[in-house]
Amino acid sequence: MPSLPPNPAPQVQALHWGHLALPWPDTDAGGERLRRQAFFGPVQRLLGRGSRRRPADLGLVALDAHGHPMGLLLAGSANRRGSCWRLDLLQISDHADGRLETATALLREALHRTPAAVSWIARADLHDDLLLGALREQGFQTLQQLQVWRLDDLVHLQTPAEPLAAELELQSLEAENAALLLQLELSATPSQVRRMQDLSSPDLLDDALPASRLLVDRQRHLAVAAARLLRRRHGQQPTELDLTLHPGWELLLEGPMARLLGVAVRDHLPVVLRCDGRRARLLAWLTHQGAVHVGEELVLARSLWARQELTPSPWRRAAALDRLVGPWRPGQRPVPEAVR
Repeated sequence: MPSLPPNPAPQVQALHWGHLALPWPDTDAGGERLRRQAFFGPVQRLLGRGSRRRPADLGLVALDAHGHPMGLLLAGSANRRGSCWRLDLLQISDHADGRLETATALLREALHRTPAAVSWIARADLHDDLLLGALREQGFQTLQQLQVWRLDDLVHLQTPAEPLAAELELQSLEAENAALLLQLELSATPSQVRRMQDLSSPDLLDDALPASRLLVDRQRHLAVAAARLLRRRHGQQPTELDLTLHPGWELLLEGPMARLLGVAVRDHLPVVLRCDGRRARLLAWLTHQGAVHVGEELVLARSLWARQELTPSPWRRAAALDRLVGPWRPGQRPVPEAVR
């Protein structure tokens, strides 16, 4: 029996307004971000050439031989320098032939279109075999495991009746105190993730909503906790909250953290927040505040430097070999013998 011919490779194109008329199977997944990227992405890329502004977001679509959509990828620069990029959405149609091949083709094209990126970072549900398979095929490695929580209301929030201690102050996140948030993020983030993201204080500000708050120890001039509401959002999904607690300040879970959380999210419920799976006390505290555990995610990254270390260039290999055998080549100064 003759074998069936392989499925043709998908056509990967930059997302533009004409793609919005196509029969997308799940247009709510990208939501407003998809429409904004389709209309304004080409203009942003044109304006961004030769400028110092943050690189324009990237949108890619995969089409079959008949021009029907098979997949969608949305990504953005994690910092103003464009040294780290973040995968925001990779959606593959359930009806697509060769779903893994389609996801891999979109990822490969995204990597090709960001030549200045030193690293890429992505989150994937622990049970999303398709996304995990595509990421690992492109060299992504797991760096961190996160617990995902959803907070729908503040009914169970255990806010203390007494005011904050005299040295603690709730502050809105602004340019003047963004450096304190950066110090906090650096202290609470695993070193590998920290190196990949390569963040600065303006990067944290760019991605934060005005309701974001810091809890600052004024005596030490130190941010000890933060609730940063993120601007990025997909369709009707809840607002994302980056809740950070300094590793040495878990005593704040007795009351001040609840006040910080309540002030930041009261006008943005429901919210989804992610925490390092190793922070057992923080995870237990979230349960007592009425948050519901909804899943687990992996943080994966792909680093140009790591790949170079694993596969050194031919020049580096030749230089290492020369250092090893150079002294024994003809015409070299003799190697001194031991004195007897």
